[in-house]
Amino acid sequence: MFTKILVPLDGSDKSFEALEVAYDMASKFDAEIFLLSVFKHYSFMEGSLSMIKGVEPDNLEDVLREHSKQIVSEAKEMLKQKELTKIRAFVKMGSAAKEILKFQKEHKIDLIIIGSKGQGELSGYLLGGVSHKVTGLAKCPVMVV
Repeated sequence: MFTKILVPLDGSDKSFEALEVAYDMASKFDAEIFLLSVFKHYSFMEGSLSMIKGVEPDNLEDVLREHSKQIVSEAKEMLKQKELTKIRAFVKMGSAAKEILKFQKEHKIDLIIIGSKGQGELSGYLLGGVSHKVTGLAKCPVMVV
């Protein structure tokens, strides 16, 4: 039924709960899991106002990219320890919802399993979070955990 499952990860507890559900689904359907972490591109001004201490504004993008790489590496290792072998990990830069939807289309993902609440911005509470946007716009089933 499902052969390609996408799990967007932001490091939150809910995203790792979604990973657990994805593991169960992948085990049942012998599916491949695609791990995706999306980090936001900050302008120079936003970067200079960053709350991340000790980081030069020019380096903020590198720091965020590395953080995203750590998240998907940790998730991949968790799945490998459970003896799951069909795992691919990706890191993208941009708007989380847009990048998730673009990734789903490009990789012909059958199912997206996403956490209900992540580490999004306050605007997510006011305008609809990433999971809400993905659920409304995805061209495949979306399971919100």
